[in-house]
Amino acid sequence: MSSTKSEIKSGDEPIISWPSTDHTLIPCEVYLDQAIFDKEQELIFRGPNWFLLGSKADIPSPGDYLCTYIGTTPVVLQRAHDNSINAYVNSCAHRGARVIKELRGNIKYPTCPYHNWRYDGTGKLIGVPLEQGVGDNDGYPDNFNKDCHGLKTLKIEQIKDIIFANFDHDATSVRESLGKVFVERIENVCQRPLRIVGYQRQTLQCNWKIYLEGYRDSYHAPQLHSFITQFGLAGAANRTNVDIHNGHAMLSAWLPDNGDTEFPEQKGRYKLEDPSVIEGYDALDGLQLTIMQIYPSSTFSTLRNNWIYRRIIPTSPTTTDMEMTWFGYEDDTEFERECIRKQTNLSGLSGYIGLEDAEVIANIQNSISSGDTSYVEFGGASIEASSEHFNSEGSVRSFWKAYCESMNISTS
Repeated sequence: MSSTKSEIKSGDEPIISWPSTDHTLIPCEVYLDQAIFDKEQELIFRGPNWFLLGSKADIPSPGDYLCTYIGTTPVVLQRAHDNSINAYVNSCAHRGARVIKELRGNIKYPTCPYHNWRYDGTGKLIGVPLEQGVGDNDGYPDNFNKDCHGLKTLKIEQIKDIIFANFDHDATSVRESLGKVFVERIENVCQRPLRIVGYQRQTLQCNWKIYLEGYRDSYHAPQLHSFITQFGLAGAANRTNVDIHNGHAMLSAWLPDNGDTEFPEQKGRYKLEDPSVIEGYDALDGLQLTIMQIYPSSTFSTLRNNWIYRRIIPTSPTTTDMEMTWFGYEDDTEFERECIRKQTNLSGLSGYIGLEDAEVIANIQNSISSGDTSYVEFGGASIEASSEHFNSEGSVRSFWKAYCESMNISTS
């Protein structure tokens, strides 16, 4: 395997060299090093990338907000009282204090607790205590302009009910970034108005990139999650596909095209005592699996009737927060709501898939060390735009190709 002297630099000092030209060898420093983590915040998380912040169902009424993070930057998604949808950095323009502390709620005028600078739901500064001073005593200068001191806003775009944000107001549109196949999948899943089923938050004991590698990796599923086939929880796929575009990756699988609108009965080695926990219905024309990873750190998935979007939030080189939102449709029947509720046990924090993934990625983080490399050559060294099988790590290699481009690392 050829090597290169491509480096991420901190000042004039090189802090990493990339070990391969084709993204099949990954230096483990990228999972461990604080300087690399800090550079990622600048170039990736505050760079020209799109992040899935939520949906219109998260903020249905004027004044509703949701607080989260993009990388280490706190942000707010809010529906203002003019009904516009906005995103802004949750840091007062005056001295940087957190303006909104709660995760979710409703507020007309976000107000900093430190000096009571007041904003509206678009992030515009509308009120400053003692702006004119008291009597003839000080206050702000005559050229002080509140329009110049609002909260830092993000670019907002939507695909159906799903809301995306970007720090770069000149960035290409989210539709162009994702490409036709990805946009059509989101539109298909979000074909009717959404409702929120529930939220979960989890701290993962790993670097954010280790989790996202696993999310793209179809290779591990039959091995690590063997209970799926042992219990016959997933039907035999009639068709599978992997799509890659601009560093984004999507794995898809469809049910057999036999005219049956129900999921197959359990045909595995073992039987569940209560098979109703996996009872399902076909809402997406036979689509039983979507695993969409939107570069760099958003995910959008469907597993039978278990539909989730996730925000992956790096908190340190070795820890990552994951915020999960389960959703369905506003007009779901009672039967459909019950199916969705029960199936959250598959991917939830205490579900088999979630538990197994969390354990193995922590295992990786605790086992690697500086100087090691990760080997990603299952299926060869290429990064195909599309394939009709899951027998490749090409989608993982595509992540690292986009990563190197974001971090200005040349591997040629």
